[in-house]
Amino acid sequence: MNGHTESGRNYIQCKNANTFLHLLLIILLVSSANAIIVWEGKIVNEWPDQKPLSSLPKSLASGNEGSFYPNPSGKVYALTLLVDFSDQPASFTTDEIRAWLNQRGFNRNGCNGSVKDYFLDVSNGIVELENEAFGFYRARNSKSYYDAGPGYNKASELVAEVLAYFDPQVDYSKYDNDGDGKIDAISIAYTGTGQTWGQGIWPHAGGINENKDNTRLTRYMMTDLGESFRLYVFVHETGHMLFGWPDLYWFGDYCVMGNRMNDYNPVPVNDFFRADQGWIERIDLTNARSGTYKASVNGPAYIYFKPDKPQECFFWSNIRKTGRWSSLRGSGLLIYHFDNSIGGNSGPDRLCLRVMEADGKGDLIKSQWPDPGSQLSDFFFSGNSSRFDISSTPSSKWYDGTGHLKITDFGPPGDTISFTLDNGETSLYARNPDRINLSVQNPDFEISNDRLYLRSNTKSLIRIFDISGKLLYTRHFEGAGQHRINFRDITKSTGIFLLDYCSKDLKSKTQFLIK
Repeated sequence: MNGHTESGRNYIQCKNANTFLHLLLIILLVSSANAIIVWEGKIVNEWPDQKPLSSLPKSLASGNEGSFYPNPSGKVYALTLLVDFSDQPASFTTDEIRAWLNQRGFNRNGCNGSVKDYFLDVSNGIVELENEAFGFYRARNSKSYYDAGPGYNKASELVAEVLAYFDPQVDYSKYDNDGDGKIDAISIAYTGTGQTWGQGIWPHAGGINENKDNTRLTRYMMTDLGESFRLYVFVHETGHMLFGWPDLYWFGDYCVMGNRMNDYNPVPVNDFFRADQGWIERIDLTNARSGTYKASVNGPAYIYFKPDKPQECFFWSNIRKTGRWSSLRGSGLLIYHFDNSIGGNSGPDRLCLRVMEADGKGDLIKSQWPDPGSQLSDFFFSGNSSRFDISSTPSSKWYDGTGHLKITDFGPPGDTISFTLDNGETSLYARNPDRINLSVQNPDFEISNDRLYLRSNTKSLIRIFDISGKLLYTRHFEGAGQHRINFRDITKSTGIFLLDYCSKDLKSKTQFLIK
């Protein structure tokens, strides 16, 4: 087998099927080249101490109230501790590393800015990450000693050494940015490269439990410095440590938390995570009227929640192959399916965040690595995909098989791309004073002519307004089964009306245009 796992992609030829499957498993684990989350010495898919959201975010249009993930903002002070070894001495000076971390416009080795530049760019200036670097500390043992297994025991040993050594020099309380008594970001950067996935000092984010300067040390990340300055690993690990994002396996190249496509100009954090942080605007269309909308590069993006499960949603935004996205192979609307109750991306059939590939082939979940990391046919745009609904492939069904989201009429790729939302509205016409030809189906109810069929014993409300907003009709319903709707009053007038249906104890709403 010829290949490498750290900065490139693996290719393998093997005639023996059993050997191939065994090697493929190793490749799936190692070749993603992502660092990982380690908790109490074990590799996990998500942070166990990070509680999932229990209710719908308070504000979906702007800000970050009710976010799924931690959302630091403003100037964030982070601590970086530098380590070298007798068999791997430092090849960079501390000042050079400080420039790589913080200097605006840093371009050594082809880096697209510094670590600070990366987060300023992808956060639209909301997060200014200032890494204060101390070093170098010469470790007690050789690098080959710490690279050995089993597991991450030697990493824990090195972490303890480093923290103890720098304790007299560092005021750890300075890095508690939000005053909660916990340090937000400690990075340990060592010379050389990681050697073996899942053991030793392979790059990872981890948990510690120490108190220094009356401050708790909880999360840290460990990364290699390699032979040249690069951005991917450091910003990826910071994503784990500071923002709590999971590894996005089976996600391709569409996020810095996914595949490692470009070390020097890594793609941004995906737009769902960015909107969750409040870095781009997100617009909730769950109860919106049908119509044509526009998605612009860098926001606004759109979100559509499952009415009875606010932890699950569809999300879509406009991505263009330019700037930090220039390594992608296409542009257009990218649609994601998110379910926070799943946690991390632990397998192709259990994805917290999934790309809905417009071509319906599901290549990303068929082969985690190396190809295709991205492709033009994954995007929704005119000429590639005509619709996204419950009968399309891929479909807009929730993980329980229900759903009614329908998006059509995608525009061409560009800085702005249009789409049409069909949120269940229908046209109906008067046949006689109290009979209207109306047919609507919904997971919670069905309307046929003037009959409402409720599927469960929940309270419901029907209201009808004219175009000016005047209430023409209102009636409460309760109990499963058939109910009569009296349309007599509205058929005395002509024009466009809005039928407002509320269910689930009057907490969810569906609207229909009546012509």
